[in-house]
Amino acid sequence: MAWYREWFGEEYLDLYSNRDEQEARQQVAFFRENFGKVRGSILDLACGSGRHIDELRNEGYDVVGCDLSWVLLRAGALQYGPMAVARADMRDLPFRDGTFAGLVNFFTSFGYFSEEEENLRVIQEMSRVLDQGAPFLFDYLNVKREIVNLVSREEKETDSGVVHIRRWFDDTQHTFYKSMAIGSRRFLERVRAYDLDEITTMFASCSFTIHQLFGDFQGSPFNAESPRLIVVGTKR
Repeated sequence: MAWYREWFGEEYLDLYSNRDEQEARQQVAFFRENFGKVRGSILDLACGSGRHIDELRNEGYDVVGCDLSWVLLRAGALQYGPMAVARADMRDLPFRDGTFAGLVNFFTSFGYFSEEEENLRVIQEMSRVLDQGAPFLFDYLNVKREIVNLVSREEKETDSGVVHIRRWFDDTQHTFYKSMAIGSRRFLERVRAYDLDEITTMFASCSFTIHQLFGDFQGSPFNAESPRLIVVGTKR
C-alpha cells in the first residue's frame, strides 16, 4: 500500500498536533493580505482535518476542501462542524474545469508520488479546476535549507505513544524520507525535493503565473535561508 494511504490517520494528528488553529489563522491572514476578497469558491487542496477551511470561513470565504484521508476529514467534521469537502486523490480531482476562483495548498502537501509525471499531474489538476485569473497559494519546503538542517533522529511524546523518528535525504532520488516508529507500528513519509527552478518550470508549464515568492508567513522575501518556499500567483 502507498505510504500516503497508511500514514494520514490518528497517529499523524497526534504527531502534528502543534499545527493548530493559531497557525492556520496566521496563514489565512497572509492569504487575505495578498489576495483580498475572492468572488467564488476557494479549493483547499489536501485540506487534512480542515483547520484552514474553518479559518477561511471565519474570514468570509466560500471554501471547499479536498483530501484523500477519511480519518482526517472525519476528525475535522467532529472538531469544526459540517464542512464542504470531497475525498479524492489530488491527481484526479472530482471537479469540473474552472470550478474555483482560488486555491490554497498548505504544509508541503506536494511531491508525494514516486513518478515525476504523477507530481506534475497534481499541478495540472490544480490548473484545470481553477478559473482564469484565479489566485493560488502553494506552501512548500525550502529544499536547500532542509538538507543542511536535517535532523536525522528524534523522539517525540504523543498521545499515541513515543514516536521514534528517523530522517534522511536520498540524493539519487532527490527525495526526503521520514520513518516513524510507534510501538510495533511503522509509518513513512516521502516527499520529492523540487528546487525553485523546478517548481517554477512546472507551474509555468501548467498555465500559472508566479507573482511573488515568500520565505515565511510573515511575508519575508524568499532566500536560501528561508524556512519555507511560498509561491503566490494566478492562473493564466
